[in-house]
Amino acid sequence: MANAFAEDGWDVTVLTVDPQVWSQISGVDEKLAESVHPDIRVVAVDDGGAEEPAKGDLRRYSRFRIEAPYLWKDALRRRSRRNFPEDFHGAWLKPASEAARSIHAEKPVDLVMASASPYVAFGVARAIEGVPYVMDYRDAWAFNTISGAEDFTPDSAVGKREAEYLNEAAQIWFVNSQIRDEYARRYPESAHLMRVVANGFDPQPGHARPAVQPAERPSFGYLGTLQYVNMPLQEFLDGWSAAFGPDSPQAEAVFRGKLSASGAAGAEILEIFGSGRQNGLRYDGPISKRDVAGFYGSMDALILLLSSGKYVTGGKTTEYLATGLPIVSVHDMENAATDLLRDYPLWFPAKELTPEGIANALRDCAQALQEPDEKRWAAAWAYGQQFLRSTILEPVIAELRGIAGYGAAKPQPATEERSQA
Repeated sequence: MANAFAEDGWDVTVLTVDPQVWSQISGVDEKLAESVHPDIRVVAVDDGGAEEPAKGDLRRYSRFRIEAPYLWKDALRRRSRRNFPEDFHGAWLKPASEAARSIHAEKPVDLVMASASPYVAFGVARAIEGVPYVMDYRDAWAFNTISGAEDFTPDSAVGKREAEYLNEAAQIWFVNSQIRDEYARRYPESAHLMRVVANGFDPQPGHARPAVQPAERPSFGYLGTLQYVNMPLQEFLDGWSAAFGPDSPQAEAVFRGKLSASGAAGAEILEIFGSGRQNGLRYDGPISKRDVAGFYGSMDALILLLSSGKYVTGGKTTEYLATGLPIVSVHDMENAATDLLRDYPLWFPAKELTPEGIANALRDCAQALQEPDEKRWAAAWAYGQQFLRSTILEPVIAELRGIAGYGAAKPQPATEERSQA
């Protein structure tokens, strides 16, 4: 998204957490970082203690944390919520707000784009008084997008704060209509500001139309963070065994990505992949975002494992669609992702999340791969390219030019003054 603004001629400053923090809690994709537009300025800010619970450096632990870890965590939670109602991440409000005001003092900001979660980013967006801001929801603040459970009501203290933020926003973005509609129901006075700006894919080196050729022993690929607690992983494993059998593997399934948000995983998940090798199943570890096209190009089809919940689109869905490869869906058909996949020519959904339902989808896909239809493959490729992120963002960024006071037209190359986000 930052690159799209820079390509449109904006002077972009990104305010984020110090990369040393990311390296401790989730890892850093150095190759992807190198793809940031050269004109983008990145201002790294200390986390203010927001990520302390996720850090595992025992040498930094206080005696309080060592001797009473639960009390320590509760005290940190309470302290972090003094300025913003979000556990732990609320501690980022002060250092990030100070940095935002310093950026504005150095060169006036015309527009703020705040992406959440964490939702403290919305609080930081309001730190520069009088500057319009956009609230970009990746998930929902008020409810859990997987379970649908409500985290707070509109008339609660947090709900009233969210309502205030929504009312004063220039625009409010959601990744799908399901989340947008629920927010419009909860906060009808701000519904006119809400819009769907769907997820898109960012072409990586090697992104190309796949070759159409028969595959007798097809390779199925999965790429993404494996949220095995919420995903129907065991159902998939049972369906895989039912489809291809353990004695003489007729296909292979290759999993790439992290086994959790932090990269850590319990022994049971490692055992699953270890024992599955005899059945053509293997885990090959994480890869850089910049290498994903190469991975997709080595696969014959893709497996879309998603958490259940009608609000779930999945960050990988449009990227999968853009490959032009067959997609076997292993998720609840009520998921928001189904709206994107329904018209895809090479979609093979598991109509039931049972071993037999999943096995049928895998078999149907394998059969299509034995005698691929070139027209069907061409139609799938064409369908997927509509989800290019720059294409999705172009019209909304043009609107934001007007909000920032620069009109919809891009500045001429000789113009030195550029709108700043």
